[in-house]
Amino acid sequence: MEETKYPFVSVIIPVFNDATRLKLCLTALENQSYPHSHYEVIVIDNGSDNDQDIQGVVAQFGQAKMTQELTPGSYVARNKGIAVAQGEAIAFTDADCIPATDWLEQGVYHLRSIPNCGMVVGCIEVFFEDPNHPNSIELYQSLTAFPQEEHLQQFHGGDFLGIFF
Repeated sequence: MEETKYPFVSVIIPVFNDATRLKLCLTALENQSYPHSHYEVIVIDNGSDNDQDIQGVVAQFGQAKMTQELTPGSYVARNKGIAVAQGEAIAFTDADCIPATDWLEQGVYHLRSIPNCGMVVGCIEVFFEDPNHPNSIELYQSLTAFPQEEHLQQFHGGDFLGIFF
């Protein structure tokens, strides 16, 4: 992808009491193949407990900044992120996700290469806390959570883990 093909992207991450996994997510975003000068990461703390120190976690990452939204709900938090975003494109992920190293690069590539494309969604893998002994809830979610292909065909959209122009 040549330099002119890199629109500025705002990555929006709502978080509530999940500092440990947020740190993993931010580490993955810090290691993106997309040029660092062409994206920002906005973490919206949705009223986490003080002992989570979300601000302290965010401060460890040069690409990230934090804002707060005290009204409960990830949609409200995402809207707050959109309100402060500077990007030409918006990318959504969650604090418990670990984006692939080329997530932004591939998302922007597909947005740019497909005529009239306004949204890109992709496969979401569900991880088990103990891969050798998943519990029943994890097994159920691995079969039913995030049916992106179905949502794309039926609703022309996907879950809020994608990139939008």
